[in-house]
Amino acid sequence: MKRLFSIPIIIVSLLAAYEILSTWKGVSLYETHPSKESLLRAIELSPSNPDPFYRLGLFYQWDIRNGDLKESYRYLRNAIDRNPLEQQYYLNLARVLSRMGEKNASEQALEKAILVFPTSYQGRWVSANLLLQQGAMEKAISHFSYILANYPNQAGLVYDVLAKAIQDMGFILEKVVPKNPFSMNQYLAYLYEIGDRESAKKAWEKKASYGIRGDRRDNLRHIEFLISRGDISEAHRVWNDSLREEGLSIPSDGNLVTNGGFEKKEILGGGFDWRITGVPGVEVSFDHSVAFEGRSSLRIDFNGKENVDFRHVYQFVPLKPNTEYVLRAHMKTKAVTTKSGLRIEISGVGPAFHKASESLIGDSGWKELVVTFRTPPQSQGGVVRIKREKTDKFDRYISGSVWIDNVSLAERHH
Repeated sequence: MKRLFSIPIIIVSLLAAYEILSTWKGVSLYETHPSKESLLRAIELSPSNPDPFYRLGLFYQWDIRNGDLKESYRYLRNAIDRNPLEQQYYLNLARVLSRMGEKNASEQALEKAILVFPTSYQGRWVSANLLLQQGAMEKAISHFSYILANYPNQAGLVYDVLAKAIQDMGFILEKVVPKNPFSMNQYLAYLYEIGDRESAKKAWEKKASYGIRGDRRDNLRHIEFLISRGDISEAHRVWNDSLREEGLSIPSDGNLVTNGGFEKKEILGGGFDWRITGVPGVEVSFDHSVAFEGRSSLRIDFNGKENVDFRHVYQFVPLKPNTEYVLRAHMKTKAVTTKSGLRIEISGVGPAFHKASESLIGDSGWKELVVTFRTPPQSQGGVVRIKREKTDKFDRYISGSVWIDNVSLAERHH
């Protein structure tokens, strides 16, 4: 018998619990998208439940045919009276008041929304955007900065909104971006993504002024971005700063080629290092048993099965405009087939120019390849590349080995 009596008791308890929960959190048993009539009936049945009042507030706020901001305001106030701890009620009240032109009252509603749930992303986001629309810039910025500091995965969205609304990336940098390494790097990442070179340069300088030092990965990312935007001279300045930070020496002999003797596999692993990418039919390695000078050289082996358009060893270099330079390299070959051999060349980044050495085939001892050239006006940099062009000749599948060493690029002095 005790078990039989327990069932009604459980049902009554659940109903009581539901009534308490519905009053506190706005839970209801009516349909997901109720009509105005069903909401009014719900109010008659449960006048202490804030949810139907809230939904009617939304109905009058957004319904195209029955929109009535005053009615929306009245129902939202009723919802708040019944549950003053629901942030959504205040946020929508703030929206209604803003549309009614009641800016001060709207701001007060937003303040109460934040007071109820200070760490809420939605509360901060709605507050920031409404305040921005109302021209309350400083108050909006405080919420955007909070989001950046506490919800960093939303940084891109914040910067998108501010970039369109303010159209002053310098202001955003000064007033919005939190002054810590993570946030500064996030802002830089956003600028890299939208391709804003000038703003990225300013943000990089500002980051340094805060005493925030980037690690190698950060430095290389900035250098790579500047190179991709054609700002070779600025990229090379940051490169030299990075070398100093890591205690690495900066060439003092005027040679603009990094690691021209291939004594190390990499210096920083990007930027103005050698870039070596894989290609079918070719193996590139550092040879510590053969060298023109020093202990190592770069070795390139062709397997004879491919007609390779080889351009996969190269390096960016800074160049002055309207200046004469000499590019030198020592090359050695062994059993290199086809009429199209290996050479060294320089191509302009930005203003176009191109100069190449002779190509070597067959067997040859160490031979110096020399390329002299003058850069065009406005030149900032170029690409030094080891090159072999594919050929349409019958004997086109290249085999053999090539060694390169002692690569240098310097201004020509008469």
